[in-house]
Order: sequence, then structure tokens, then C-alpha cells
Amino acid sequence: VVAGSNDAAVRMWQITGGQVKSTFMGHDNKIYTVKFYNHSQRVVSGSHDRTLRLWDVRSSKNIRTIFARSSCHDLAVLSEQGTNIVSGHFDKRLRFWDERQDTSSHEMLLDGRITSVDLSGCGKYLACSCKDASAIKFIDLKVNQAIATFTADGLKMGEHTRCSFSPDGQYIAVGSTDGSIFVWNTRTLKQEVVPQTPHLGSASS
Repeated sequence: VVAGSNDAAVRMWQITGGQVKSTFMGHDNKIYTVKFYNHSQRVVSGSHDRTLRLWDVRSSKNIRTIFARSSCHDLAVLSEQGTNIVSGHFDKRLRFWDERQDTSSHEMLLDGRITSVDLSGCGKYLACSCKDASAIKFIDLKVNQAIATFTADGLKMGEHTRCSFSPDGQYIAVGSTDGSIFVWNTRTLKQEVVPQTPHLGSASS
């Protein structure tokens, strides 16, 4: 298990025993997102310090630092080799990276500050939550374009709102600051009616 922290450290734990196995140091500010890739031999992290850092799990060394130009709130790994990493940023931009390069290969300007990026199980689509517009962008990675924008009356996103695909990729769900949950069907592109008892506080993930 790997996670980032407000103290700018990335830590990895052993599942059995709960011991901290490694600590990766190098970021200058809090870390919003961390993901394994390359068959769990490497880790990529995104931080408020406007960088992405790539780490070797075995040695705990920082093998590359990429200046992303804006605070990174979430990222997804599109290939196990790390040749396709996508990051969502405070400046409303979605950036696509090859770990071997220092500059992004492609950028998309969305409707608001990006708080989360989720990859569908089939690897063909992205869901991105945009705080300012309280909207989810449904993106087709084959053409790198948004094919739908999901909004709803009463939906309000916070700084840490996370959207998520269902395991089969047929639905995208997101929580609202009033505790409600909203769901859309990715095939019909319509909102689903979801009977629910709202959370007492904000539903962020």
C-alpha cells in the first residue's frame, strides 16, 4: 500500500504487519495523489509543489522529476510501462505524459479546477471532476476528447471531490458537498435515479 502525506513524504506499507517499508522524500509540499505502475516496481506521485515525481520501489530513489506547471490533484496511469500518465491540475488542465520526457505530449483545458481523474476498467475512458463547474468530463482516450459533460441540480463539488467508474465501466458516481450521491450511465449518457439517504456531511469520495 502506498500513500502521500501533508508532510511531503510518500510512504509504502507492508500489508502484513502494517509496517512502513519505505519512505520516499523529495517533494516540497503536500502530496495529493500516488499510484503504482510498471507492475508495482515504480510509483508516480503528484504534489501541490507543481511536480510529478517517479520513484523506484526497490531503491526508494527519485528517478525523474517533471515540472507540471500547476498543482497536481490526481493522476492515472494509462499503461503499465509508464509511457502514458495523465494528471489533473489546479489550472484546469489535463496533461498527458511519457515518463521518458520532461514535457507533456498533450493538454486539455477543462471547465474548472480538476479534483480527480479516474480510468475506466477497460482503459479507454477517463472521468474527471471539475470543481468550479461542479461537472464531470467523460473523455474518450482514443480521440482525447470529452464526449459528455455530466452535471445535475444540487451537485456541488469541493476541493477533494473524487469521481469513480463502476467496475464494469457502465456508471460514473460522484459525491456532493451536501452528502448526496449522483450517478450517470456511460452508455445512455443520462443521470440515474438513485434512492438514497444523504450523508450527514460532505461526500467527497
